[in-house]
Amino acid sequence: MLIRTGNETDLADITALIAELGYETTVCEMKNRLSKLSSNPHYHTIVAEIENEVVGLLGLHIGLAYEFSGCYGRIVCLVVNKAYRNNGIGKKLIDKAKEIISNLDGNTIVLNSGNRKERETAHKFYLDNGFSAKSTGFVMKFS
Repeated sequence: MLIRTGNETDLADITALIAELGYETTVCEMKNRLSKLSSNPHYHTIVAEIENEVVGLLGLHIGLAYEFSGCYGRIVCLVVNKAYRNNGIGKKLIDKAKEIISNLDGNTIVLNSGNRKERETAHKFYLDNGFSAKSTGFVMKFS
């Protein structure tokens, strides 16, 4: 398995992984998103590749905190192809995120995960991998 930075050649696999998270999109839409994300130095697209197939994706945003010194990382998406789950891929993606954050003198990762029933396995994964449930997230969409 190879953990590396995602790129445009991964578009089809990344699009399929985003759909596995429950967010249907097109390759064209994903190409536009990745173009914007890739041009922003505060975002990192990390993929897990097995036999030339991207089977895992972690989107990481680096931010500065008001409540403590230094930076932190926010996992904005994490998904492993369902055929490859429970093989340590998610943990390796998180380890790479930790490495990136550490190299920027940060020591904190945060993430939000939906409260839907289908996310219960993901919540267990996060707890089993050192995260703690500390907050409630809120969302406001507006035009």
